[in-house]
Amino acid sequence: MKKIIEQTERYDIIQMNFRSLPITFRCWKDGSGIIEIRVDTNFAKANGYKSVEDMAEKTIGQAKFNETFGGVPDWIRVDQNGGFTFVGINPMLFN
Repeated sequence: MKKIIEQTERYDIIQMNFRSLPITFRCWKDGSGIIEIRVDTNFAKANGYKSVEDMAEKTIGQAKFNETFGGVPDWIRVDQNGGFTFVGINPMLFN
């Protein structure tokens, strides 16, 4: 089941169930075909982790997320092959 959460000129945010967990997607309308998934407890559980914190520690580690992105990013980009890429701003670029 697909549920529309938000629609703007730039993107749609929709929710779909995966293994009975609501997963939130952001679909960009700029012609790029970019789809992102909200990194939350449901996303972590759908990928076999207990929580976002558990996922962070068992992948690259919370310290690396903090160093690279200033924490675990809110969204992760998914490619056409189902691969994931975290998207965020390097905290060194903050003023």
